[in-house]
Amino acid sequence: MSDILKHIQDNEPIELTQNLIRIPSFLWNESEVGHWIADWMTERGFEVDLQEVPLRDGRVTHQAIGILKGDGTGPSLMLCGHTDTSDWNGDVFRKDEWQYDPFGAEIADGKIYGLGAINMKAGVASIMMAAEAIRRSGKPLKGDLIFACVVAETGGGVGALHLIEQGYRPDYCIVTEAGNLDVGVISVGYVQGKVRVLGEFKHRVPYINPIEKITQVIDAFSPSYVQIPRQQDGGWLRYEPHDLIPGFPSMAIRNIEHYQNVTTISFDLRIIPGMTEASVREDMTARLEKIKEADPDFAYELVVPLSEQQPNMPARDATPVDSPVVAELIQAHTKITGSEPIVGAGHRIGATADTCHFKGVGITCVEYGPGFIPIWPMVDECIDVDQIITATKTLTLTAEALVT
Repeated sequence: MSDILKHIQDNEPIELTQNLIRIPSFLWNESEVGHWIADWMTERGFEVDLQEVPLRDGRVTHQAIGILKGDGTGPSLMLCGHTDTSDWNGDVFRKDEWQYDPFGAEIADGKIYGLGAINMKAGVASIMMAAEAIRRSGKPLKGDLIFACVVAETGGGVGALHLIEQGYRPDYCIVTEAGNLDVGVISVGYVQGKVRVLGEFKHRVPYINPIEKITQVIDAFSPSYVQIPRQQDGGWLRYEPHDLIPGFPSMAIRNIEHYQNVTTISFDLRIIPGMTEASVREDMTARLEKIKEADPDFAYELVVPLSEQQPNMPARDATPVDSPVVAELIQAHTKITGSEPIVGAGHRIGATADTCHFKGVGITCVEYGPGFIPIWPMVDECIDVDQIITATKTLTLTAEALVT
């Protein structure tokens, strides 16, 4: 095995994960951790690109990219993770139920506890330490090594899209989402949006009640996250099933709001390759129009995407298993663990990632990261420290093989 692993100690990615957890970075509010990461990069001599990412509401947030330049004779590799954590109206999910401080990064029973531990500050720490191992080794690079700590993956991949707009086009990319160390060559996308049902607002007399009317929409799109049959099989969606993503597409109603004469539901539809935002909008409109045909008092508006600030995540084709980045990743994981990883959709089946945006501009991309998620969202978010160490070593070997 390569001696490059002597350039990192097992405690380093663990301590780095703890440091990242201790800096709150809710969705759209990642600037503090972005600056901290940029300072970390600068102190170690990386070329640093601290990007200001404009948001549609007029604010900005920040993301940090570190670069080790190669001589241009080999392929370039980007290791990518997101710094935003789950956000529940600017707070922690069921915070009063947590036994651990969400920002304490306490270690207990071999796990680090804290908001973002699994999604995905451990993944960010692993790419930072892998890049640092390459730098410490002093090996000349044939290709550039980029490690990108991007914002707003949970907001539709706004940070990844900004990175692409700024001209980053590496040959290969590994996104370190929490995948239980499986090699994810494919993932679902999603189309999120709203259905507004319009009615009247009166007291004591009969009126068109949008709350009652919206139940027809809920019935039409339920039950939650159960595979929707194809149109030719009696369903309402057009698609061809994908062998690597069984059980999808599926959807759920995620929220319901009412104000005066308008009742609104928000939905999340997990899509597979071949489906698009446009095709989903057409199919959902046809479904809603059928309700309207049967009920003359049913009036609706379909809003896709969910907001101007939050784009949808496309579904892309699988990355070939024989592509160099996948092959080297499998080989590195096998060397570190002694067993071959699961390859396919893996542990993250049904989840999305920034890989969809990178694949969309021709970057060969794969997912591989630490963290087993028993249920999501979760109270007392945590991650096994051993998986962080394994991911860091695997990424280090993979990067060495591709860019040196």
